[in-house]
Amino acid sequence: MDLDREMDKLAELIALRAQRKLGVKPKLAAVGSAARPDKISAAQMLAEAQTKMDVMVRESHCRMIRHLVRRWGGQMQVVVDQACFGLAGIEQLPDEDLIQLHKDLERAQDCIRDGVSFEDAGLLRSRYG
Repeated sequence: MDLDREMDKLAELIALRAQRKLGVKPKLAAVGSAARPDKISAAQMLAEAQTKMDVMVRESHCRMIRHLVRRWGGQMQVVVDQACFGLAGIEQLPDEDLIQLHKDLERAQDCIRDGVSFEDAGLLRSRYG
C-alpha cells in the first residue's frame, strides 16, 4: 500500500510539471449544446449570429458610405465626421452605428435634392450643447 501511495504522489507531481510546461489545455464545448459553460441558449446564439454583419455586408455599407461622400462632397462629410467622433474612421463603427450612418446619408441625399437643410432634418446634432 505504501508503494501505491508513493506512485500516486509521483504521478501527481509529474502531471503538475507537465501542466506547467505545456500550459492549460483548452476546454472544448459543442456549439449550441447545453453543456456550454456560459449557458447561452440556442435561441440566444441565433439572435447573436443574426445581429452580427459578415465581412462582405459590412464592406458594402462602407463602400456605399464612401460613394455618397464622394458624390455629394463636404456636406455629407460633416454627417460622417459626426458619427465617427472619437474614432479613426467608419471601419471602427459598431454594426448598428454603421447601418444608421448609411441610413442618415441616404436621408441627407434626399435633403440635398429637396433643398432641406441637415439641421431642419435633424441630421446634425450638437455634441456640446
